[in-house]
Amino acid sequence: MKRAVDLARRLVAAARHRLGGGRDRRAQIITHPVGWRPVKVDALIVPDRSPTAQDVEIAARLLRAYEASAPPARAASSHRQDIWTAIRDQQSEFETVLGRRDPELLAEYLCNVSRHDASIGIVQGDQEYDRIVADRSYRSFVGLMAKDKLVSLAEAVGSLPVENPEQGRFATNLRMDVDELVSGISRQVGIDVAPPDIDGGLFKLRTARGLFGERDANAIFTAWLLGRVVRRSPGSRICEIGAGSGRVAYWGQRLGLGSHTIIDLPLVNVVQGYYLLRSLPAARIALYGEPRSDGDAMEITIWPDHALEDLPGDEFDVVLNQDSMPEMDRQTVDDYLRWIGRVCRGLFLSINQEGQGAYGRNLRQVSLPEAVAATAGLALVDRYPYWLRRGYVVELYAPLTRADDR
Repeated sequence: MKRAVDLARRLVAAARHRLGGGRDRRAQIITHPVGWRPVKVDALIVPDRSPTAQDVEIAARLLRAYEASAPPARAASSHRQDIWTAIRDQQSEFETVLGRRDPELLAEYLCNVSRHDASIGIVQGDQEYDRIVADRSYRSFVGLMAKDKLVSLAEAVGSLPVENPEQGRFATNLRMDVDELVSGISRQVGIDVAPPDIDGGLFKLRTARGLFGERDANAIFTAWLLGRVVRRSPGSRICEIGAGSGRVAYWGQRLGLGSHTIIDLPLVNVVQGYYLLRSLPAARIALYGEPRSDGDAMEITIWPDHALEDLPGDEFDVVLNQDSMPEMDRQTVDDYLRWIGRVCRGLFLSINQEGQGAYGRNLRQVSLPEAVAATAGLALVDRYPYWLRRGYVVELYAPLTRADDR
């Protein structure tokens, strides 16, 4: 009898987890109604790539930049506690590869970085890769999530009407043909949105126009949104704090948005440098420590966070932070916000979550609105939900010295 009661309690608890109080978080990530029939998704893990001579040349360049970007002793010995401190502790393989100073070894690693520890918190990572390979149910969910993002992107740019639960057709957008979705998005934004084919080891949707992952959809939309903030001015200067793999900078260049400066951790700079140098071989890209003359106009500059105050130039038309400031420690966020107040002559664009999740020992992620209010220097101009991720918010801030002019 006791065994039957315990089983019943477990079944009730499981049902409540699935159905009640929003506790089944995985189901809430998919923003479009699935309906009663499963949604078929054609997805695959991109086959491993073998390094070419170009990959090896890029790796040698990245190694030089990484060695030049070693932070000063005071920065290296800081006791910062945040999400990225924990991630850094999981990247031992990446640090070993960099420590070997072997361009061929690094090139082989970066060709398929999405199944290695360097891409934890950025694209996929080794643990996520292993789970996708081993767990069929989870693999199906990640594929559905990628298609859900592609549908949201089509709705966001206006190539697909948003469904209305009150009237008209409903629960059909998620069943749209992926090739039609990609074609419609390309027509609407004015360029072919097929991502570069360089993502060995990454789980992606298969389409007639290339392979799409959820990060591709997010980056395309963020670059499209940046275009509206800077009004597509070819001479605009964009700065991105925490740039993931560098995909937003790639799509910004494809959309002709002007120069793009990336500020991030030295380890992450290596991943960004590889993605951008490989996908934009003709672009003028400057890595940290590379010699430049005063007349050199760079399309993309990749810079370590500890050298922030040494950045060439002192003004940006827009500063972007997407999905990273809440993961930093509060002091780092405050320092960045004060810096933005000094260097931003236009708008600070934040795309972040406000869940304040717990981590470490009695620590919580940062609430950006709270940090802005406490730090001052920035005034909220606009705020609305982010199209592609439920629970994320788009906020536009203007420096107080310029807010009255808007």
